Amino acid sequence: MLTCPSSAKARLTLSCALVLFLLTHAAIAPAALALQEGSIAVPDGTEFMVVTTEEINSKTATEGDPLTFKVEDDVKINGKVVIAKGALVKGIVSNASKSGRMGKAGQLSIRIESTTTVDEQKVKLRASKGKEGDDKTGTTVALVVLFGPLGFLKKGKNASIKEGTQIKVYTDEEKRVRA
Repeated sequence: MLTCPSSAKARLTLSCALVLFLLTHAAIAPAALALQEGSIAVPDGTEFMVVTTEEINSKTATEGDPLTFKVEDDVKINGKVVIAKGALVKGIVSNASKSGRMGKAGQLSIRIESTTTVDEQKVKLRASKGKEGDDKTGTTVALVVLFGPLGFLKKGKNASIKEGTQIKVYTDEEKRVRA
C-alpha cells in the first residue's frame, strides 16, 4: 500500500517532482503533435528507382566496397516531395568474384542500404541486384576435346553492372518527413 510522506520536506519534494513531470509532458505533447501535423508519413515499402553512378565490375570490386547511387525521380507522397531526385543513395558490394579458368563466370551482388529525405533524415532501404558473367564451361569442354589441355585456358566473363542501370528499391522503415 502506498502511503504519503509525513514530513513537510518530503511532501514538498514529491509536489515539486509531480509539477516538473506535468510541465515536461505538457510541453512535449503539443510539440510532438505539431511535428506530426506538419509532416508526412513515408510508409515502409514505398517503391522508387535509383540508378548506378558508375560501372561496377566483378574484376575490380571486392566485398564490402561502398557504392553510390542516385534517386532517379522525386519520391512524392500526397503530392509532396519526401525524397528529392538526385539524392545520394548508399550501398555496398555484397559479393564479388572474378571470372576464372575453364570458363567460370564472374559474379557480382550489390545491396542498397539508405538515402536521405528532404528534411535530411536517413531512411533505410532494401533492394539487391546480382549479375553473373557469361559462363563458358560448355565452350571450354568443346575446346578441350578439340585442342587438348590448351582448352582449359578459356576464361569466363566478368560480371558488370553498367553506369545508369535502374534498380527498384523500397523503404525499409516508416519515416515521418517534414516536406
